[in-house]
Amino acid sequence: MVHLKSIGAGVIGAFAAIGLAQGADLGVKKPSAAEYVKTCPTYGSGFFVVPGTTSCLKVLGRVRADYMIENPTTNTTNANRFRVRGYVAFDHRTATEYGLLRTFVRAYFQRENAADTTVLEQAFIQFGGITAGRVTPLWEHGWSPWFAGSNNYGGYSFILYTNTIGYTAKLGSGFSATLAMEDSRERIRGLTGGTVAGTRMPDIVGSLDYAGSFGALKLMGAVHEIRTTGPNINATYGYAIGAAGKINLPFASKGTNLWFNAVLTEGAVSYAGYNTIAIGSFSRAAVDATVAGGKARLTQAWTLAGGVQAYLTPTIWTSLGGSYAQYDPSGAANTLKTYAIVGQVGWQPTAGFLIGAEVFYRKIDGPAATITAGFATRGNDTADWVGRLRFQRDF
Repeated sequence: MVHLKSIGAGVIGAFAAIGLAQGADLGVKKPSAAEYVKTCPTYGSGFFVVPGTTSCLKVLGRVRADYMIENPTTNTTNANRFRVRGYVAFDHRTATEYGLLRTFVRAYFQRENAADTTVLEQAFIQFGGITAGRVTPLWEHGWSPWFAGSNNYGGYSFILYTNTIGYTAKLGSGFSATLAMEDSRERIRGLTGGTVAGTRMPDIVGSLDYAGSFGALKLMGAVHEIRTTGPNINATYGYAIGAAGKINLPFASKGTNLWFNAVLTEGAVSYAGYNTIAIGSFSRAAVDATVAGGKARLTQAWTLAGGVQAYLTPTIWTSLGGSYAQYDPSGAANTLKTYAIVGQVGWQPTAGFLIGAEVFYRKIDGPAATITAGFATRGNDTADWVGRLRFQRDF
């Protein structure tokens, strides 16, 4: 028979041991219940709830490697180029009683020509219909698959990103309208015979958009101020108008589409895709106006561009397109005409991964005296081409 005194001693000893163990653990944080990352399906795949908040975040990245070959115009011109970019982006969203509050940032780090570059592409806040920050310009439609972009030959707007504040109204049935103020300094292309004065008015840009099952349509317009430092010249206002469309081709494989855009500008040549007209060994800086006799003559420019993108299989596509544009800074005697033909093939072996190739041919025509004066080494050579091999991974 176990004695009661022995049982009591055992219980007291057990409690004492527990007390000593607790005393030894006073400096150690007790493990808490595991916090698992919660997904945010409301905004699509990849979003997760930021712990301790009701906001959702998506972290994005991209690596892009390009290898380019082109016909050199002089002995000092490189015949090949390597370009590598690493992108980082954050998409943060919060539902509020006034609507969605979204903050987005994307930047890239680039290595090309043995030099490093850091570029802030986008950084904006959206609240209800308001967008403020750095964004893709309202003018752009984004339907062209060309790797080379506008590339100074005309075609579509030269600017990839701009600082802006604007408001978008959803009109229903697929329609929306946007009015924005954009930094005019992104668009100023200088003057001939004068000096650009300080800005007084931002660019005013408007857009009417429609999206439906057949594709999308876009009408756009802009007003651009031009000011000089001359005492007898007041502010002059240029303009740009344009239309663009993307049409899905239901009789072909999924994703196959036809796109186009047409632009007419006066005193706002950036909207027509002109910055520095540099083709072959010819180079000329585009201008918004020419000042002569105390008056500013606005530069006229217009362009037509388009193409077709066809999916041969769900993962392999080809594209063929081109553009024709005219740049007239001071009368027909100085009109330059630019042409481009672009051919592409792309393969997406898995989601978010692209291997693509592109050949970009460009040509310029104009008055013999104007063209010849621009060539110091190769004479009247007014065409060039660029071949590009691209590897791109989005994650």
